[in-house]
Amino acid sequence: MKIVAKVARGPQKGEVVTPHRHEDGTYVVSPTRFEKDYIRVASLEDFASQIQKGLKGRMSSPAVKGPRLFSPKSIIIER
Repeated sequence: MKIVAKVARGPQKGEVVTPHRHEDGTYVVSPTRFEKDYIRVASLEDFASQIQKGLKGRMSSPAVKGPRLFSPKSIIIER
């Protein structure tokens, strides 16, 4: 499975990002940008499923400073 998005604005515009894996090995989806609303999921399959249900996903890359929250319409999921 491949999950990607492109940064749309700012200095890293055009940079390709993938789901951000946190130190505990989980990925984060959320209905809002607030940490209190974060939902941690264990796998990329769960991440993709939640994105398809309309939640946003935290994504990053080595070139992008810190993970960012991307809306479902900006995320491409290839199975």
